[in-house]
Amino acid sequence: MTLVEKLVRSYSPSGHETETVDLFLDELAQRNYRVHRDDVGNAIGVIGKGSVNIYLVGHIDTVPGEIPVRLEDGTLYGRGSVDAKGALATFAEAAGVFANSDTIRVTVIGCLREETDSLGAQHILKTHNAPDYVVIGEPGGWEAITLGYRGCFGLDYERKKPRVHRGMPIATPAEEAVAFYQSLCELFPNRGDRFGDISFKLTQLNTLSSGNHEAVKMHIDVRIPITFDPEDFNSRVMKLKKDATVTIRGFTPAVMAEKRNALVRAFLGGIRAHGGKPQFKYKTGTSDMNLLNKWGCPIVTYGPGDSSLDHTPDEHLKLEEYQRAIRVLREALKKLERNTHES
Repeated sequence: MTLVEKLVRSYSPSGHETETVDLFLDELAQRNYRVHRDDVGNAIGVIGKGSVNIYLVGHIDTVPGEIPVRLEDGTLYGRGSVDAKGALATFAEAAGVFANSDTIRVTVIGCLREETDSLGAQHILKTHNAPDYVVIGEPGGWEAITLGYRGCFGLDYERKKPRVHRGMPIATPAEEAVAFYQSLCELFPNRGDRFGDISFKLTQLNTLSSGNHEAVKMHIDVRIPITFDPEDFNSRVMKLKKDATVTIRGFTPAVMAEKRNALVRAFLGGIRAHGGKPQFKYKTGTSDMNLLNKWGCPIVTYGPGDSSLDHTPDEHLKLEEYQRAIRVLREALKKLERNTHES
């Protein structure tokens, strides 16, 4: 059984990763990694003894919702096969050949709770010094390197007002909330949730009634481009909200990594060495790359799988692509090792 299948068969929604972390640490130890669990529960495996530090950072949690795990015609079906145990297993398998390297030191990290509050990534950002290179594990396809993600934040809208007769021409709190959302979308139009757009998703809308008052609470998920101007946004929203209360929570800026460095060149070479045609991707979602970019070193995201299957009930990964991704990443790491020797 492949490592990715073992991980997928161990169901680990955010907040319930302990058993899968145990499994992953055991698998890393069998591959000659020096392993430990950190203070928040992240799985850490280190291999090689060189002075060039490379972090391969994936996440071991998934969104909730089990999918019956099955292997059919070379395709693995199951929650996490794409997002993102495929990438995490790729990291472990690709770096396993560097146990005797005196040039590079590879740290594979399986982070907790990426799908909720990124507790795992927040912790390693605080406890680990910046490495020389970082690779984040997310699906993009074996021929692709992801260099950018949009940022995000949550917008909470609340409105409470005295109850009125339904026959009166006065808007209810729910109607005011819907009008606010529609005005927000009109004020910041987008062209289909592209990397350079701001977009809004209405995820929660609840009405409440208490005594002589009625109220509404609404949550909007906001995705933002690299050019987002927080002050301009706040100014415009304050004019739209009227008598409602609007709160912004959990601001994460967008990220767009540099493409002219040794890490990117190593991946381009690795993809070409195995018959691929490299491409760069810029994604409309958000990942731990948005946080770990704060280290300020060369960073990319890489991993097998079709990201359009993320969080869906049809999540699946072709094992041929998984094996290709292992070979590409291993070649990229070897190129970084050789570059160090030559310099």
